[in-house]
Amino acid sequence: MPAEETNLTVVIVEDHIALRRGLELLLRGSECRVIGTADDATAAEPLIQRRRPDVAVIDINLPDGNGVELTRRLLAENPDLGVLLYTGVDDREVLTEALDSGARGFAMKAGAPEELLTAIRTVAHGDSYVDQRLRPMLLERYTTERIGVLSPREREVLDLLAKGLTGEEAATQLSLSPETIRTHVRNAMDKLEANTRVHAVAIALRQGEI
Repeated sequence: MPAEETNLTVVIVEDHIALRRGLELLLRGSECRVIGTADDATAAEPLIQRRRPDVAVIDINLPDGNGVELTRRLLAENPDLGVLLYTGVDDREVLTEALDSGARGFAMKAGAPEELLTAIRTVAHGDSYVDQRLRPMLLERYTTERIGVLSPREREVLDLLAKGLTGEEAATQLSLSPETIRTHVRNAMDKLEANTRVHAVAIALRQGEI
């Protein structure tokens, strides 16, 4: 978790130069400090391992590989790294694989710049972020393949996280303590056999739990 709210460090991994430079300008006009950029996985992996940013913003489709595979390698080396996958892909299988990668957040390129900033802040501070546009892509009810059954409160909490709220915001909305929210999330993750909050939200969406 970053020590300074006004000095979040970010590495951008994006192969389209115009978009990459646009993201740099956007982030440099905010509280974020861009400490490195890369246009492929080969350059990105050692850069991120060396610089250890608060958040690595990684495109899913890279010229020399998959951003999802890069995410898995980075998290195997540093499980605390905040990865925000950033993409315009709308293929359900690709999105599902990405959400199962261990990344803490997922933002769509169709979103407004303010949404990306919110996603980065959320991921930097240890919470999960799932773009609202994922709902119609992932909502597929497999009633015969449910991994676990969530309680009403667990569904309520995951639904708020799926809507982009942080754990603290969910606590405020439900008039619960942040620790209670964390407990509900942990219980939901156990029931869904999920590795991360984002993974739990993805499974809950796919299984029709929320």
